Amino acid sequence: MLPFLPHYLGSLGDYSEGETWLWSSLVYASTFITAALFAPLWGRLSDRYGCKVNLVRASVGMLICMTLMGLATSAWQMVILRLLAGIAGGYTSGATILMAKEAPESRSGQAQGVLFACILGGSLAGPVLGGFISAHVGMREAFFISGGMILFNVLATVFLVSEDHVPPRSRGELQPIVVPFDFRIWTLLIATMGLLVANLSIEPIIYSVVESLSHHPFETTSAAGIVLSATALGSLLSSLMLGSLADRYGAMRVAVYGFGIGALLIIPQALVTDVYVLTLLRFAMGLALGGVLPCLKSALKHAYTDAGSLGRVMGLSTSFQYIGQVAGPMMGGIVAAAWGTNHVFHVTAAVALICAVLLSCGMRRSVVSTI
Repeated sequence: MLPFLPHYLGSLGDYSEGETWLWSSLVYASTFITAALFAPLWGRLSDRYGCKVNLVRASVGMLICMTLMGLATSAWQMVILRLLAGIAGGYTSGATILMAKEAPESRSGQAQGVLFACILGGSLAGPVLGGFISAHVGMREAFFISGGMILFNVLATVFLVSEDHVPPRSRGELQPIVVPFDFRIWTLLIATMGLLVANLSIEPIIYSVVESLSHHPFETTSAAGIVLSATALGSLLSSLMLGSLADRYGAMRVAVYGFGIGALLIIPQALVTDVYVLTLLRFAMGLALGGVLPCLKSALKHAYTDAGSLGRVMGLSTSFQYIGQVAGPMMGGIVAAAWGTNHVFHVTAAVALICAVLLSCGMRRSVVSTI
C-alpha cells in the first residue's frame, strides 16, 4: 500500500498536502507502535509454547485487519486498523525467532540472511504490485488481493511449517522481559532501531518525492513503486551476501561498513531531478544497508548466551525494530512538513552515520573486555 497510501488517504477526506504527509506517516507507523509493545510477549510465548502457534495467530490476525482496511472510510479508521494489525501481527518476527533457534551456530548469519532475503522478496514484489493494482484495478481492491495472499500464507504455515519444540524450562512462571545490561547487546538493539529509521524515513512521502521528479512514461504511483522495489531488490541481494560474510569476518564489523557506505549513498538522493537516478541510488543504498539487519540479528544471537530465553531477547530486538519503523516514517513526515522533502535525506544520512560510530564503539569495547 506504500506507493498509493497518500492518494488513498486523500480519497477518504479533504486534507492539505502537509496533512496528507502527516496522516500517511501516522497510518504507516501506527502498526509498529502496538507491535513494539507486544513483540516481547510473543517472544516469551514462543520460548514456552513454540513458534508455529505464534505464526498461525499472526497470519490470521493480519488476514482480518488487511481485509478490513479495504473497507475503511476515514483516516482514523485506517489508524485503528493498523494499531490492531500491530497487536495481531508479528509473523516475520516469529519467523526470525524460529530461524534463530533452529539454525546451526556457525551458519546463523547465513540463515538469517536467507530468511530476510525471502522477506525482502515480498518487499520487492509488494510495492510494484500495489502501484500497478491501484492504478489499473483500484486502491481498495489492492487490500482485498493482499488479504487473499495472507489466506494462502495461513494455509502454508499450518501444513508446511514444522518445529521440534522442547520447552527449555518447566511450565512455571514466565521469565521477565528485561535482559541483563550488556553494552554490546544494547548497542545492537539501538543500531537495529537506527537501521529501520534509515530505511523507512522516505517511504511515507515517496509519492510526493517522485511526483516532483521527472518520471515519464510511468504514472506517479507506478514510479513510486519501482523506486521502493529497487531498494528492496538491493536489500535482497545484500542479505544473501552479507549474511555469509558476517559468519566469516564478524557480524558487527560488516554492519559498521554497511552503515557507513549507506550514509554516503543517502546524501546525493536529495539532489536528484530524475526518478531513474533516484532508483539507482536507492538500489545502491539497499545493497549497503539491506544485509545489515541479518548481521545485527546474528551478532545478537552470539552475544546472548542463554539459549533457553533466546526468543525473549529476539522479541526485544523486534521491539526496537518496530520502534525504528515508527520513528523512521514519523521523522520523514515531520521533517518533510517542516522543512521540505530534501532535508529528510540529510537527517537520514546522519542517523546511519551515528549507528556506524555506535557499533564501532561497541565492537572496540567487546575486544577490550575479551583481552
